[in-house]
Amino acid sequence: MNTVSLIGRIVKDIDLRSVGDSRMVTNNVLAVRKSFKKDGSTDADFIPFVAWGKKAEILEKHCGKGDLIALNGKMQSRSYQTNENETKYVIEMLVDDIEFIQKKVKT
Repeated sequence: MNTVSLIGRIVKDIDLRSVGDSRMVTNNVLAVRKSFKKDGSTDADFIPFVAWGKKAEILEKHCGKGDLIALNGKMQSRSYQTNENETKYVIEMLVDDIEFIQKKVKT
């Protein structure tokens, strides 16, 4: 079974791109807070995610850097060749569902 649910903050502004036959896609990173450390500080895991089609458009329209969201989906792996003919491997979350939790608090 490949099911993932994450709650975290969007790391960078949403960059919507058109690929192929006008399919929309966005790639970003979700900062998911870890448990508190003994000294009281916090840490985070940074999980790459990709959203396609309507989900990508919704993220671009309603979300920005620092917003707290919940994502449901699955993990996927892929590889690609660099210009130097080096194979790079990527593991990322493929988004199925989005829930908006909190806009970034402006200071």
